[in-house]
Amino acid sequence: MRSFLFALSLVVCVPLFSYPSIPDNHKSPGELCTDDDADFTEYRYGEEIAYCERNVSSALKSEIYDSYRIPKGERKSYTIDHVIPLSIGGDNSRRNLWPEHKKVKATRPALEMDVYVALRDGEVTQDEAVQWILREKFKARKQFEAGRP
Repeated sequence: MRSFLFALSLVVCVPLFSYPSIPDNHKSPGELCTDDDADFTEYRYGEEIAYCERNVSSALKSEIYDSYRIPKGERKSYTIDHVIPLSIGGDNSRRNLWPEHKKVKATRPALEMDVYVALRDGEVTQDEAVQWILREKFKARKQFEAGRP
């Protein structure tokens, strides 16, 4: 009976100590590349959107994991994700990075490609593309908050 109660307490407590499934708006609100950015390489698309090459150091990744309190033993289950993808004009700053669980990322396999193609083809503006991405990434926030007691 004691082991059953212990197991039950773990199941009940897990949601209270779970790792982030959504970016923290204060730590990772999203940030756009500018031509002043060290990683800026060119302007893209008809809208002339600043593009930054991927450049996230291991040290910065560790800092992001630490700020989100992801234990070192769990980090292999995560990827450092750009809140605003580079393909639509995001940058590599700490404000645009967060640890996303690989299983969560797998639930949106085509999102970034769909948004990129729509932006590239002029079907949406950069602002609309960013809002589309943020809406989908932060949709989990409402679901998370709705499920809280």
